[in-house]
This record gives sequence, C-alpha cells and structure tokens, in this order.
Amino acid sequence: ECLARAQRSEEAFAYLRRQLPAGRIPLEVLRDKSQPGLDALRARPEWLGFLSDAIEAEMTRVAKLDAPLRSELLRREARDQEARTAALANRGEKIDHEDWRRVEAVDDDNTRWLQEVIAAKGWPDSTLVGVDGAHAAWMLLQHADRDPEFQARMLPLMEAAAARGTMAAADVAMFTDRVLLAQGKPQRYGSQFQTGDDGVMRMRPVEDEAGLDTRRLAVGLPTMADYRKLLADSLGQAVE
Repeated sequence: ECLARAQRSEEAFAYLRRQLPAGRIPLEVLRDKSQPGLDALRARPEWLGFLSDAIEAEMTRVAKLDAPLRSELLRREARDQEARTAALANRGEKIDHEDWRRVEAVDDDNTRWLQEVIAAKGWPDSTLVGVDGAHAAWMLLQHADRDPEFQARMLPLMEAAAARGTMAAADVAMFTDRVLLAQGKPQRYGSQFQTGDDGVMRMRPVEDEAGLDTRRLAVGLPTMADYRKLLADSLGQAVE
C-alpha cells in the first residue's frame, strides 16, 4: 500500500507477487478491497495480468493443502478458545479452579495430537494448511505450556517457516517470548503479561525495554501503548 501510494508500482507488484505462493494476501482483498494504493494499482495496465497470475497461484496453493488437517486444526483452535472464554467468563483466576482444569485438559489433548502431527508431517505451515491453519497450529503450541521442552524444540521450526514466508512473524515473536520466559530469561517482544494480587496486569521482564517498540514494529506487532489498550479492552482489566 505504501509503495503504491508513492507511485512505486513496479516495486508494489513485485512485493505482491512474493506473497502469492503462501497466500499471505487473500484473493478477495486483491479483487474487492478499496484502498488508495490498491485502487491505483488496479488502474495500471499490468493489473489484469497480475490478477490472472494471482488467481492461478491461489488455485495451485489450495490444491496442495491438506484439507482434513486444516479442518482439524481449526476445530481444535475453536475448542481451545471456547474453553478459555468460559473460564474467563466465570472468573476462574485460580489455577485449581474447575474451569481452568478443563482448559488444561484441552491443552494436554491438543499438545499430544500436535506432537503426532509434527512427527508425521513436520511443522504445519501455510503451504500445508493455509494461513488460518498455520495460525491455529501456533495457537495450540502457544498453549502447550505444560510441555516447555516441546515448545522450545518447535521454535526453530517456526522461525524457519517465518523466514520462508509461510508463517506470520508476529506469531513467532509472541511464541519466542513464551519460550524465553519458560527458560527463566526475559522476553524479547513484551507480549506476556501477568496479573498481580491487586488485579492489575503488568508486563513480565523484558530485555532492552528502550528498543521494545522497534522490535515489535519490525515483526508486525503493535506498539506497547496500543497493545496495553487492547489487553485492557479485551480482558476488562487494568493494565500497566
């Protein structure tokens, strides 16, 4: 969008073409979403050829997906979120609360299943299960906290997927924080908060706090000010 608005259309088209194999930009966005940059590109004579290539790339990408695996990942992600939503709605803050025991049971089941999938097929990135399926796999692994060794082993696989453009860099950044904290180290991107006895959420220890926003923006995460507001709004808690 920035390149197109700056009338650097050749670079904008090159960027878009790099995203096509992994499905990073949905076809419906290219077809229908109105934005100044995209609208400017649509007025270019090369747009129709690009759109034709995008449609062909999407058909090729979808044909290679493991549809049953993607469906199961999305089902398990929904179950994960339902369990957590119920626990939060009932204010089950204590780890031994019945609602959180149900969350742990869901997490344990998902962790065992995900380990079997990865052993058989490798890390399920967007080329295997689509962008939404890859995000669902990240969600399940993010919540595999009862097996930190497994989480640590998976981090290099996720980093490799992000380097290939088949996994969101923001997801890998948030997972990196999870792994670092489990190892007793400060987090890198400030994604992990903890609720104190006074009910206020505060960021857990982080390295180089002065450079935090720069690191976050580099991987597509919002600034800490925006992230704190998001946490406060979504969880209904005070956040410092």
